[in-house]
Amino acid sequence: MSHELSGVIAVNIPSETATLKTVVACLANPISVFSFLKQGGFDLAAVYQGWHNRWALVHDYQRVRRQQKAFMEVMAAHGVRVLLAEPVAGCLTQHYTRDTGFAIDDTFFCANLRRRSRQRELDGLRGLLPRFSRVVRLERGTIEGGDVMVTERYIIVGLGEETDKAGVDCLRRKLAELGSEREVVAIEFAHRGIIHLDTRFNIVGEGVALIHPKSFKRESLNWLKRHFDLIEATAAEAATAEINTFSLSPRKVIMQERSQRLAALLSAKGLEPILIDFSEVTKLPGSFRCTTLPIERYD
Repeated sequence: MSHELSGVIAVNIPSETATLKTVVACLANPISVFSFLKQGGFDLAAVYQGWHNRWALVHDYQRVRRQQKAFMEVMAAHGVRVLLAEPVAGCLTQHYTRDTGFAIDDTFFCANLRRRSRQRELDGLRGLLPRFSRVVRLERGTIEGGDVMVTERYIIVGLGEETDKAGVDCLRRKLAELGSEREVVAIEFAHRGIIHLDTRFNIVGEGVALIHPKSFKRESLNWLKRHFDLIEATAAEAATAEINTFSLSPRKVIMQERSQRLAALLSAKGLEPILIDFSEVTKLPGSFRCTTLPIERYD
C-alpha cells in the first residue's frame, strides 16, 4: 500500500483481465445507521436496491479494513502497486473506489456520481489525478465505474440506477473525439434495484463471464450470450455480490471465500480462483471489483 506523491502514472487499461499493475483503493470509513441517514439516507433507488441485494448497514469498519488490507496484500504479492486515495471525512462508501472513475486504454475518465452525497468521493483522487497521464471529465449525464467494462473491442455500460443514457452518450462522444474505435454497448436491466452492472455481470477471464441472467432484458442478455461463455450465478449468489470478483490476470481471479460453487465452475474453465474472506466488506453491499480502481493493466 502506497501514498506516493510524485511521478507520472501511465494510464493503460486494454481489458478487464489484462495483467494488473497499478490500482487505487481506499480504506473504509466508519458507518452506522445514524451516519447513513445523516448523509441522505434512502432514496427510491436505494429502496429498490435494498430489496434485490443483501444489506447490513451496521458493520465493523475495523474488520472491513482488516479484510481490505488482506486483499491488498494478496495484490501486492502478485506484483500489483496499490495506491491509496486520500480519505474524505463523512464519505461512507468511499472504499468503493470503482465508482469514482474508470480507465479505457490510455485515458482516465472521472465519473459523474448520481448521488450528491457520493460526489465528494472524487476529492480522494485529488492527489492522484494530476499524475495520471490523461484525464477526461464527462460533462453530461451520470455514469459510474461499476457500470463500465472494457473488452478488446467493446465498452460495455450498464443502464440502471446510477448510469443514465445521457452519461453513456457523453462517453461515446468523448471516445470518438479521442479517436477510439471501440464500440460502446449499452446493456439494459430487466428490473430496478441493480446497483451496478458488475453486481450482475462480470468478466472473469478472456471471453468468460459470470452472470445472473434474470437481471437482464432479453435483447441485452442475447448480446452477452453471443459474446461470452457465461457462467450462471444463482439469485442468492448475486444478492451477496459473489459475481463481483476481480481479475489479477487472464487466469487469476479473486473471489469471496464462500463462493465455492462458482470457484469450482471457474476452475473447470481453466481459471485459478483465489479465495479471500470479504464477508464484512460485502455487507453494504459490494465486493472486490467495487473496492478497486485499476489504472494500469498490460497484455
